[in-house]
Amino acid sequence: MNTVGTRIRLPETFKGRLAAITCLGLLVRLAHLVLIAADNPLSGDAAAYHLAANLFADGLGFPEPFRYYFGAIDVIPMGTGDLVVETSIGHLEPSAGHPPVWTTLLGAFAFLGFTSVLQQQVVSVVLGAPAIILMGILGREVRSERVGLLAAIATAVYAFIWVNDGLMMAETAAIAMATATMLVGVRFWKDPSRGAAVVLGLVGGLAALTRAELGLFLPVVAAAVLVRSPLPWREKVLRYACCGVAAMAICMPWFARNIATYDAPVFLSNGIGTVLVQANCDATYYGSDLGYWQVSCGNPPPYGPEGQILGEYERDLVVRQRASEYISANRSRLLSVVVPARVGRMWGVYEPIGQLRRDVHVDRRSMSVSLLGLAQFALLVPLAVAGMEVVRRRRGPLLVLA
Repeated sequence: MNTVGTRIRLPETFKGRLAAITCLGLLVRLAHLVLIAADNPLSGDAAAYHLAANLFADGLGFPEPFRYYFGAIDVIPMGTGDLVVETSIGHLEPSAGHPPVWTTLLGAFAFLGFTSVLQQQVVSVVLGAPAIILMGILGREVRSERVGLLAAIATAVYAFIWVNDGLMMAETAAIAMATATMLVGVRFWKDPSRGAAVVLGLVGGLAALTRAELGLFLPVVAAAVLVRSPLPWREKVLRYACCGVAAMAICMPWFARNIATYDAPVFLSNGIGTVLVQANCDATYYGSDLGYWQVSCGNPPPYGPEGQILGEYERDLVVRQRASEYISANRSRLLSVVVPARVGRMWGVYEPIGQLRRDVHVDRRSMSVSLLGLAQFALLVPLAVAGMEVVRRRRGPLLVLA
């Protein structure tokens, strides 16, 4: 009697294999959501995105979500004692605390009825798939289909990528947009045409509207590609201008909204002062949070000369000035101690386990997932360095990928 064994046939094409890897990545993300993330409360930023998305779906634009839903009580120190100022629930205050893309994406699904935390976490997990696909295409564009598939596998299983999806953090969209910008940057490196410059500008502008830091990537990459190009300088300048105009075109509605709202030059976001003041204080220069940040460093809350509550832009100016004064008074400590500690934290070589514990506390991550991510990071770094060396030797688009 003959028995016929059933064999699972793997896809034979690049697209089929990339689709299979993407499905694997989605399964990993869904497992993380079901087993871990769904039982944890949202972090501050994730909660802000969730609430802001529902407000956006209700047609209220981009207000500050916490003051709208919960109100606020501010204790302001005055010369005659503390002044307590209460903000009532339902207070509508326009906000540019974050660039708009992630809120808009979640808001679009909220408009369709996905309004609960779990529903939006599932949406976030699904929105993690484009990063896997784009990374695979990027690897193929740089080297080969095999490299593309390996890059997609790494993106699918790397914990420090998929952990953000279940936590509903903006990094889900930011990673996809950073990868998309690198992809069109590589294509622009291969063919620096005017059309490619426009595409790079559009994608790079959208990336900046996802995370403000990504706005630095576009002008550097476009300049690096064009400087090495054999094109005449007139054509180089023209293509750089095409790139910039395209980026401005896609960013201009958000810029115009912010400038009209605040009557001030607010472009991508309003949070630089908050970031600076929380990262530059005694706790982060001399205390146990060396090289990190501390929410309490933003105290006392910013207020006007007579104790009045300020708008978001004015509050940011006050804490930005406070941070600038602290940096000026501690510049030598910043350069010799704090910056190395921050770089060390970023690369996992300074207090790595302590940093993971902070991430667990702040982002509501699982410690086991964080430890897995750190182990994977240690394996990926030498592979990334080796890959960069191969690209350099082949005179490939190293700066675009870096």
